[in-house]
Amino acid sequence: MFEIGLIHNHPLIEWAVSQALAGAQDMCVHVLSADRTGPAGQGALPGRLDVLVMDRPPGRSPLAEAAATRASCVLLMSATGAEGAYPGVSGWLSERSDPVALAAEIRAAARRSRAAADRSRRARTRPASTPDDVTLLSVREHQVLRMLARGLTHDQTARRLGISCHTVDTYVKRVRGKLGVGTKAELVRAAMAYGCD
Repeated sequence: MFEIGLIHNHPLIEWAVSQALAGAQDMCVHVLSADRTGPAGQGALPGRLDVLVMDRPPGRSPLAEAAATRASCVLLMSATGAEGAYPGVSGWLSERSDPVALAAEIRAAARRSRAAADRSRRARTRPASTPDDVTLLSVREHQVLRMLARGLTHDQTARRLGISCHTVDTYVKRVRGKLGVGTKAELVRAAMAYGCD
């Protein structure tokens, strides 16, 4: 269940958005108006929010600031749907979106924030890789890792090794699994740590 916070100064828009999201079975919506959450909005704030939807950037009120610190993702809502960049704001929503599209955008943001939190949690709990991990790799996996660390693409690596690009992708997936890395940047850093450059 995704935890969604909602702060909007216009009561009608706040009600409409909460109603649009109320039908979603995978979302729990917390309307965080000052009159509903007690003094400065501190009373009924949930412990964590996957997404906070608000009409103004965080920092403009104690309630907004407190809610933003508990949210993995902050989406600002405006009439146009895009106003500019603010620190701590992940994206924009249009107040004129139809309810289905609005719920879909918020659900997608919640999934992205959960996935990022899960990756971060796994990275913190994963034991640090050691150069001994490179002995887990086959000769071919080591060759692919070395070429990627040198900046070659999957296609260039495949041509140099005389294998298909699909095979290179398979080796990369295996290396990522063995070394416990997710992104290409982490893969290249691991290759450099193992002296594969």
